[in-house]
Amino acid sequence: MAWLGHHHPHLVRRYERLYADGAYAPKWYQRRITRQVHDLAREFGIGPSRAGAARRIPEPQQTAPAPGATQLTLL
Repeated sequence: MAWLGHHHPHLVRRYERLYADGAYAPKWYQRRITRQVHDLAREFGIGPSRAGAARRIPEPQQTAPAPGATQLTLL
């Protein structure tokens, strides 16, 4: 809390209430944040296609290797 109090003192009371019972936020708060993250992921098209599904990220296409370096001469 020292860092938070130094850099964001207006948040200290809220954090003390949220984490009064331990290292984790209450379940209701965790669910709220999870729901917000899922909504944003869906909005930006980066979440799973349906709840509980893994994202299917295509493998990058293989490109031809870059040509080797050529030593230039002055004369």
